[in-house]
Amino acid sequence: MTDIREMVPPFGTHRLSAPMERLRGATAHLPANRLGRALSSLIRRLVTRGPEDPIDAEIFPGIRARLRPGTNRCEKRVLTAAQFYDHQERAALAAALQASESEPFVFADLGANVGLYSLWMVASARTAGRSLQVLAVEPDPVTRSRLLANLAASGAENVVVAPVAVGATAGHGTIVEHGNNRGENQVATSDAAEDEGFEILPLDEICDRHGISRIDAMKVDLEGHDEAALRGMFETAPEALWPRMLIVEAGKGETRPPVVRLCEANGYTTTGRTRLNAIMQRH
Repeated sequence: MTDIREMVPPFGTHRLSAPMERLRGATAHLPANRLGRALSSLIRRLVTRGPEDPIDAEIFPGIRARLRPGTNRCEKRVLTAAQFYDHQERAALAAALQASESEPFVFADLGANVGLYSLWMVASARTAGRSLQVLAVEPDPVTRSRLLANLAASGAENVVVAPVAVGATAGHGTIVEHGNNRGENQVATSDAAEDEGFEILPLDEICDRHGISRIDAMKVDLEGHDEAALRGMFETAPEALWPRMLIVEAGKGETRPPVVRLCEANGYTTTGRTRLNAIMQRH
């Protein structure tokens, strides 16, 4: 598949008006409390255009993105007060990068969506003056095109994009779309390889294709396939691909859902728990 990295029309075409951009920019100074979040939500409603209209904005230092907040929840959340967006997870990743002696630091973004985690790591590495390699895995062709455009707009050349899905075993898949949030699109397996779709591959095969022999940190958000993908990693991948730091979607229910227990059984300890994710560290 062709890896076309360009933003068409160019970044800035869909920039907010100057007054609206100043209003959006002011949300960067809101406090991380109930009032700050309420004001961020109010300002987001004021600056957002129609449900399908894109907005060009700088979301992290030096990181540009074309956001479509009406069709993707993560893009909506990062449009205003980006400091609130998964702040514990991002802080943990930035700290892991700064503390690591790996050169380059290797980050795997499984279920990359439009690239917000990958782009955050690019921004963090630039700030820290560290070398970085990112593997961003995103099978959904529409979402992946947005990811590639954001990488181009941000000059993020150290991100490799894999147009496949991650699974326990090799197979073939198609996308089942969620009505109003692309982040909830799911992978459905298919027995017919001739169907329009994409490959499903274990993590070690994806890494082998892209010359990656070590992973330092990894985010996993595969909309229901997290446990299967990690089980496949533990069963078939060399331990060098077992990241020292792991962020995995754990849901809002159990403190120790099956995916967390699976990681604990393979040498990980939960060091942080957010609304949706577990932050885990390998012994």
